[in-house]
Amino acid sequence: MTMGDYQDVTLQMAMERYLSEIGGQLSPKSLTRSERLARTLLKGLGGDQLIGSITPLALSSYRDRRLKSASAATVEKDFIFLSELFNKAITEWQIGLEVNPVSSLGKTSRSHGRNRRLRRGEQVRLLAACDQHINPFVGWVVRLSLETAMRKSEILLLKKTDIDLEKRVVVVPKSQNKAPRPVPLTQVAVAIFADIFAKSTPPEDTKLIFYGELGRYATRRPYSIDTVFRRVLLTARMKEFQFGDLRFEAISRMREAGLSELEIIAIAGTRAIRGRRLPQQQIKALIKRLDVLGVGLVGDKQAMLYKTKREPENLAPDASRHGKTRAKPASRGSFGVAVGIRSR
Repeated sequence: MTMGDYQDVTLQMAMERYLSEIGGQLSPKSLTRSERLARTLLKGLGGDQLIGSITPLALSSYRDRRLKSASAATVEKDFIFLSELFNKAITEWQIGLEVNPVSSLGKTSRSHGRNRRLRRGEQVRLLAACDQHINPFVGWVVRLSLETAMRKSEILLLKKTDIDLEKRVVVVPKSQNKAPRPVPLTQVAVAIFADIFAKSTPPEDTKLIFYGELGRYATRRPYSIDTVFRRVLLTARMKEFQFGDLRFEAISRMREAGLSELEIIAIAGTRAIRGRRLPQQQIKALIKRLDVLGVGLVGDKQAMLYKTKREPENLAPDASRHGKTRAKPASRGSFGVAVGIRSR
Protein backbone atom coordinates (compact mmCIF):
# COMPACT_ATOMS: atom_id res chain seq x y z
CA MET A 1 0.00 0.00 0.00
CA THR A 2 1.49 3.27 -1.09
CA MET A 3 0.37 6.84 -1.54
CA GLY A 4 -2.55 7.21 -3.91
CA ASP A 5 -3.54 3.55 -4.29
CA TYR A 6 -6.29 3.63 -1.65
CA GLN A 7 -8.84 3.42 -4.51
CA ASP A 8 -8.02 -0.29 -4.72
CA VAL A 9 -7.80 -1.01 -0.99
CA THR A 10 -10.87 -2.56 0.60
CA LEU A 11 -11.75 -2.48 4.28
CA GLN A 12 -11.12 -6.25 4.41
CA MET A 13 -7.57 -5.82 3.12
CA ALA A 14 -6.83 -2.95 5.51
CA MET A 15 -8.26 -4.85 8.46
CA GLU A 16 -6.20 -7.97 7.76
CA ARG A 17 -2.99 -5.97 7.51
CA TYR A 18 -3.78 -4.03 10.66
CA LEU A 19 -4.42 -7.20 12.68
CA SER A 20 -1.24 -8.84 11.40
CA GLU A 21 0.86 -5.82 12.42
CA ILE A 22 -0.58 -5.34 15.92
CA GLY A 23 -1.01 -9.04 16.69
CA GLY A 24 2.49 -9.47 18.10
CA GLN A 25 1.99 -6.57 20.52
CA LEU A 26 -1.22 -7.93 22.06
CA SER A 27 -1.95 -10.65 24.56
CA PRO A 28 -4.00 -13.60 23.26
CA LYS A 29 -7.08 -12.24 25.00
CA SER A 30 -6.66 -8.75 23.52
CA LEU A 31 -6.00 -10.18 20.05
CA THR A 32 -9.18 -12.24 20.25
CA ARG A 33 -11.11 -9.13 21.23
CA SER A 34 -9.61 -7.16 18.34
CA GLU A 35 -10.50 -9.91 15.87
CA ARG A 36 -14.06 -9.90 17.17
CA LEU A 37 -14.28 -6.12 16.69
CA ALA A 38 -12.91 -6.50 13.16
CA ARG A 39 -15.56 -9.09 12.25
CA THR A 40 -18.30 -6.84 13.60
CA LEU A 41 -17.09 -3.85 11.62
CA LEU A 42 -16.63 -5.86 8.41
CA LYS A 43 -20.14 -7.20 8.70
CA GLY A 44 -21.67 -3.81 9.45
CA LEU A 45 -19.73 -1.70 6.92
CA GLY A 46 -19.01 -4.34 4.29
CA GLY A 47 -15.64 -5.95 3.78
CA ASP A 48 -15.58 -5.15 0.05
CA GLN A 49 -16.16 -1.45 0.76
CA LEU A 50 -13.27 0.65 -0.54
CA ILE A 51 -11.47 2.37 2.32
CA GLY A 52 -11.69 5.70 0.55
CA SER A 53 -15.49 5.48 0.33
CA ILE A 54 -15.99 5.15 4.09
CA THR A 55 -17.31 8.60 4.89
CA PRO A 56 -18.59 10.13 8.15
CA LEU A 57 -22.11 9.75 6.73
CA ALA A 58 -21.61 6.00 6.22
CA LEU A 59 -20.19 5.67 9.71
CA SER A 60 -23.10 7.62 11.19
CA SER A 61 -25.54 5.26 9.48
CA TYR A 62 -23.62 2.25 10.84
CA ARG A 63 -23.69 3.75 14.34
CA ASP A 64 -27.48 4.23 14.24
CA ARG A 65 -27.99 0.62 13.17
CA ARG A 66 -25.54 -0.72 15.73
CA LEU A 67 -27.13 1.18 18.63
CA LYS A 68 -30.35 -0.77 18.09
CA SER A 69 -28.67 -3.97 19.27
CA ALA A 70 -25.69 -2.79 21.35
CA SER A 71 -24.97 -0.31 24.11
CA ALA A 72 -23.36 3.07 23.48
CA ALA A 73 -20.21 1.92 25.27
CA THR A 74 -19.90 -1.08 22.93
CA VAL A 75 -20.38 1.05 19.82
CA GLU A 76 -17.77 3.47 21.10
CA LYS A 77 -15.25 0.60 21.26
CA ASP A 78 -16.02 -0.20 17.60
CA PHE A 79 -15.14 3.34 16.57
CA ILE A 80 -12.00 3.51 18.71
CA PHE A 81 -10.72 0.38 16.96
CA LEU A 82 -11.66 1.75 13.51
CA SER A 83 -10.08 5.13 14.27
CA GLU A 84 -6.78 3.46 15.21
CA LEU A 85 -6.85 1.54 11.92
CA PHE A 86 -7.32 4.75 9.90
CA ASN A 87 -4.60 6.56 11.85
CA LYS A 88 -2.16 3.77 11.07
CA ALA A 89 -3.19 3.71 7.41
CA ILE A 90 -2.64 7.46 7.04
CA THR A 91 0.60 7.85 9.01
CA GLU A 92 2.43 4.56 8.35
CA TRP A 93 0.97 3.01 5.21
CA GLN A 94 0.83 6.35 3.39
CA ILE A 95 -2.73 5.78 2.26
CA GLY A 96 -3.76 8.94 0.44
CA LEU A 97 -6.56 9.98 2.80
CA GLU A 98 -6.58 13.55 3.99
CA VAL A 99 -8.42 12.98 7.25
CA ASN A 100 -9.57 10.19 9.51
CA PRO A 101 -13.34 9.88 8.86
CA VAL A 102 -13.98 8.68 12.40
CA SER A 103 -12.63 11.94 13.83
CA SER A 104 -15.47 13.84 12.13
CA LEU A 105 -18.09 11.99 14.18
CA GLY A 106 -19.26 13.27 17.51
CA LYS A 107 -18.88 11.03 20.53
CA THR A 108 -21.60 8.48 21.07
CA SER A 109 -23.72 9.52 24.02
CA ARG A 110 -23.38 7.01 26.80
CA SER A 111 -24.25 6.55 30.42
CA HIS A 112 -21.85 7.47 33.19
CA GLY A 113 -21.39 3.82 34.13
CA ARG A 114 -22.85 1.82 36.96
CA ASN A 115 -23.33 3.55 40.28
CA ARG A 116 -25.02 0.74 42.20
CA ARG A 117 -24.07 0.69 45.88
CA LEU A 118 -24.96 -1.62 48.73
CA ARG A 119 -28.15 -0.56 50.43
CA ARG A 120 -29.03 -1.00 54.08
CA GLY A 121 -28.93 -4.66 55.07
CA GLU A 122 -27.67 -5.88 51.69
CA GLN A 123 -24.08 -6.53 52.77
CA VAL A 124 -25.26 -8.73 55.63
CA ARG A 125 -27.56 -10.68 53.28
CA LEU A 126 -24.89 -10.96 50.59
CA LEU A 127 -22.14 -12.26 52.85
CA ALA A 128 -24.56 -14.58 54.62
CA ALA A 129 -25.53 -16.06 51.25
CA CYS A 130 -21.82 -16.43 50.34
CA ASP A 131 -21.15 -18.29 53.58
CA GLN A 132 -23.99 -20.71 52.87
CA HIS A 133 -22.18 -21.95 49.76
CA ILE A 134 -20.20 -25.16 50.15
CA ASN A 135 -17.01 -23.47 48.91
CA PRO A 136 -15.59 -20.74 51.20
CA PHE A 137 -13.74 -19.24 48.21
CA VAL A 138 -16.92 -17.32 47.39
CA GLY A 139 -17.06 -15.47 50.70
CA TRP A 140 -13.32 -14.79 50.72
CA VAL A 141 -13.29 -13.34 47.20
CA VAL A 142 -16.30 -11.09 47.87
CA ARG A 143 -14.83 -9.81 51.16
CA LEU A 144 -11.46 -9.11 49.53
CA SER A 145 -13.15 -7.13 46.77
CA LEU A 146 -14.87 -4.95 49.36
CA GLU A 147 -11.67 -4.48 51.38
CA THR A 148 -9.14 -3.89 48.59
CA ALA A 149 -11.16 -2.56 45.58
CA MET A 150 -9.29 -5.09 43.43
CA ARG A 151 -10.87 -6.38 40.24
CA LYS A 152 -12.31 -9.88 40.15
CA SER A 153 -9.63 -11.13 37.75
CA GLU A 154 -6.87 -9.63 39.90
CA ILE A 155 -8.12 -11.47 43.00
CA LEU A 156 -8.65 -14.81 41.26
CA LEU A 157 -5.13 -14.78 39.75
CA LEU A 158 -3.37 -14.12 43.06
CA LYS A 159 -0.62 -16.44 44.25
CA LYS A 160 0.72 -16.69 47.78
CA THR A 161 4.01 -15.19 46.62
CA ASP A 162 2.16 -12.00 45.61
CA ILE A 163 1.13 -11.33 49.20
CA ASP A 164 3.27 -9.98 52.03
CA LEU A 165 1.19 -9.92 55.19
CA GLU A 166 4.06 -8.51 57.27
CA LYS A 167 4.37 -5.46 55.01
CA ARG A 168 0.61 -5.48 54.37
CA VAL A 169 0.96 -5.33 50.59
CA VAL A 170 -0.43 -7.35 47.68
CA VAL A 171 1.39 -6.95 44.37
CA VAL A 172 -0.95 -7.42 41.44
CA PRO A 173 1.47 -8.74 38.78
CA LYS A 174 -0.66 -7.78 35.79
CA SER A 175 -3.64 -5.49 36.16
CA GLN A 176 -6.06 -4.23 33.54
CA ASN A 177 -3.67 -1.31 32.97
CA LYS A 178 -0.86 -3.88 32.36
CA ALA A 179 1.69 -2.45 34.82
CA PRO A 180 2.15 -4.30 38.16
CA ARG A 181 0.44 -2.51 41.04
CA PRO A 182 1.04 -2.73 44.81
CA VAL A 183 -2.18 -2.68 46.81
CA PRO A 184 -2.04 -1.73 50.51
CA LEU A 185 -4.09 -3.94 52.81
CA THR A 186 -6.42 -2.87 55.57
CA GLN A 187 -6.12 -4.80 58.81
CA VAL A 188 -9.35 -6.61 57.97
CA ALA A 189 -7.89 -7.65 54.58
CA VAL A 190 -4.76 -8.96 56.35
CA ALA A 191 -6.97 -11.02 58.64
CA ILE A 192 -8.89 -12.42 55.65
CA PHE A 193 -5.67 -13.53 53.94
CA ALA A 194 -4.40 -15.04 57.18
CA ASP A 195 -7.65 -17.00 57.44
CA ILE A 196 -7.26 -18.23 53.86
CA PHE A 197 -3.67 -19.38 54.39
CA ALA A 198 -4.63 -21.19 57.59
CA LYS A 199 -7.58 -23.07 56.11
CA SER A 200 -6.83 -23.64 52.44
CA THR A 201 -3.80 -25.34 50.91
CA PRO A 202 -3.55 -25.32 47.10
CA PRO A 203 -2.80 -28.66 45.42
CA GLU A 204 0.73 -29.27 44.19
CA ASP A 205 -0.18 -28.63 40.54
CA THR A 206 -1.03 -24.95 41.04
CA LYS A 207 0.15 -21.85 42.91
CA LEU A 208 -3.19 -20.08 42.68
CA ILE A 209 -4.89 -19.24 45.97
CA PHE A 210 -8.34 -19.52 44.39
CA TYR A 211 -8.01 -22.54 42.14
CA GLY A 212 -10.55 -24.42 40.08
CA GLU A 213 -11.04 -28.10 39.46
CA LEU A 214 -8.55 -30.13 37.45
CA GLY A 215 -9.26 -29.67 33.75
CA ARG A 216 -9.35 -32.12 30.89
CA TYR A 217 -5.66 -31.67 30.10
CA ALA A 218 -4.50 -31.87 33.72
CA THR A 219 -4.37 -28.10 34.10
CA ARG A 220 -6.00 -25.86 36.66
CA ARG A 221 -7.54 -22.53 35.93
CA PRO A 222 -8.62 -19.89 38.43
CA TYR A 223 -11.79 -20.58 40.37
CA SER A 224 -14.87 -19.77 38.27
CA ILE A 225 -17.07 -17.61 40.47
CA ASP A 226 -19.49 -16.08 37.94
CA THR A 227 -22.24 -18.71 37.98
CA VAL A 228 -21.92 -19.22 41.73
CA PHE A 229 -22.12 -15.47 42.40
CA ARG A 230 -25.33 -15.17 40.37
CA ARG A 231 -26.89 -17.87 42.55
CA VAL A 232 -25.66 -16.10 45.66
CA LEU A 233 -27.33 -12.89 44.49
CA LEU A 234 -30.63 -14.71 44.03
CA THR A 235 -30.37 -16.08 47.57
CA ALA A 236 -29.58 -12.60 48.89
CA ARG A 237 -32.49 -11.07 46.91
CA MET A 238 -30.07 -8.81 44.97
CA LYS A 239 -30.67 -9.96 41.40
CA GLU A 240 -29.75 -6.61 39.80
CA PHE A 241 -26.39 -6.42 41.60
CA GLN A 242 -23.11 -7.28 39.80
CA PHE A 243 -19.68 -8.33 41.00
CA GLY A 244 -18.14 -5.15 39.61
CA ASP A 245 -20.39 -3.14 41.92
CA LEU A 246 -18.32 -4.42 44.87
CA ARG A 247 -15.31 -2.54 43.50
CA PHE A 248 -17.42 0.60 43.07
CA GLU A 249 -18.65 0.22 46.65
CA ALA A 250 -15.09 -0.12 47.97
CA ILE A 251 -13.88 2.97 46.06
CA SER A 252 -16.89 4.97 47.26
CA ARG A 253 -16.12 4.05 50.86
CA MET A 254 -12.53 5.19 50.41
CA ARG A 255 -13.78 8.60 49.26
CA GLU A 256 -16.17 8.81 52.18
CA ALA A 257 -13.35 7.93 54.59
CA GLY A 258 -11.31 10.89 53.32
CA LEU A 259 -8.82 9.40 50.84
CA SER A 260 -7.84 11.76 48.01
CA GLU A 261 -8.47 10.90 44.36
CA LEU A 262 -4.76 10.29 43.70
CA GLU A 263 -4.60 7.94 46.69
CA ILE A 264 -7.62 6.05 45.36
CA ILE A 265 -5.98 5.81 41.93
CA ALA A 266 -2.83 4.36 43.52
CA ILE A 267 -4.82 1.78 45.48
CA ALA A 268 -7.49 0.77 42.97
CA GLY A 269 -5.52 1.22 39.75
CA THR A 270 -8.45 2.98 38.12
CA ARG A 271 -8.32 5.38 35.19
CA ALA A 272 -11.57 7.04 36.20
CA ILE A 273 -9.72 10.12 37.44
CA ARG A 274 -7.03 11.40 35.10
CA GLY A 275 -3.87 12.40 36.90
CA ARG A 276 -0.45 11.25 37.93
CA ARG A 277 -0.31 8.20 40.14
CA LEU A 278 1.50 8.21 43.41
CA PRO A 279 4.96 6.59 43.26
CA GLN A 280 5.03 2.98 44.38
CA GLN A 281 7.48 3.83 47.16
CA GLN A 282 4.68 5.74 48.89
CA ILE A 283 2.86 2.47 49.59
CA LYS A 284 3.92 2.59 53.26
CA ALA A 285 2.42 6.05 53.59
CA LEU A 286 -0.84 4.75 52.12
CA ILE A 287 -0.94 1.92 54.67
CA LYS A 288 -0.54 4.44 57.51
CA ARG A 289 -3.24 6.59 55.93
CA LEU A 290 -5.64 3.64 55.81
CA ASP A 291 -5.07 3.05 59.51
CA VAL A 292 -5.42 6.71 60.48
CA LEU A 293 -8.71 6.98 58.62
CA GLY A 294 -9.97 3.74 60.12
CA VAL A 295 -10.36 1.90 56.83
CA GLY A 296 -11.15 -1.67 57.81
CA LEU A 297 -11.58 -0.82 61.49
CA VAL A 298 -14.27 0.38 63.82
CA GLY A 299 -14.03 1.08 67.52
CA ASP A 300 -10.92 -0.45 69.09
CA LYS A 301 -8.15 -0.18 66.51
CA GLN A 302 -6.16 -2.93 68.24
CA ALA A 303 -8.78 -5.55 67.41
CA MET A 304 -8.87 -7.52 64.20
CA LEU A 305 -12.47 -7.44 63.15
CA TYR A 306 -12.49 -10.37 60.79
CA LYS A 307 -13.28 -13.46 62.84
CA THR A 308 -14.32 -16.95 61.86
CA LYS A 309 -14.97 -20.26 63.63
CA ARG A 310 -14.05 -22.54 60.74
CA GLU A 311 -11.61 -25.32 61.44
CA PRO A 312 -8.44 -25.54 59.29
CA GLU A 313 -8.79 -27.94 56.40
CA ASN A 314 -7.68 -28.53 52.84
CA LEU A 315 -10.47 -27.22 50.69
CA ALA A 316 -11.29 -28.54 47.24
CA PRO A 317 -13.27 -26.17 45.01
CA ASP A 318 -16.58 -27.88 45.72
CA ALA A 319 -15.87 -29.93 48.83
CA SER A 320 -19.13 -30.52 50.68
CA ARG A 321 -19.76 -29.77 54.35
CA HIS A 322 -21.63 -32.28 56.46
CA GLY A 323 -24.05 -31.44 59.17
CA LYS A 324 -26.22 -28.44 59.82
CA THR A 325 -24.82 -25.00 60.41
CA ARG A 326 -26.02 -22.31 62.72
CA ALA A 327 -25.63 -18.70 61.63
CA LYS A 328 -23.91 -16.19 63.89
CA PRO A 329 -23.58 -12.44 63.28
CA ALA A 330 -19.96 -11.47 62.67
CA SER A 331 -18.03 -8.36 63.57
CA ARG A 332 -18.01 -5.16 61.62
CA GLY A 333 -15.61 -4.55 58.73
CA SER A 334 -14.53 -1.62 56.61
CA PHE A 335 -15.89 1.78 57.56
CA GLY A 336 -18.06 0.38 60.32
CA VAL A 337 -20.23 -1.78 58.02
CA ALA A 338 -21.08 -5.27 59.20
CA VAL A 339 -19.04 -7.88 57.31
CA GLY A 340 -21.79 -10.46 57.40
CA ILE A 341 -22.65 -13.81 58.96
CA ARG A 342 -20.18 -16.59 59.44
CA SER A 343 -21.01 -20.25 59.93
CA ARG A 344 -19.99 -22.28 62.95
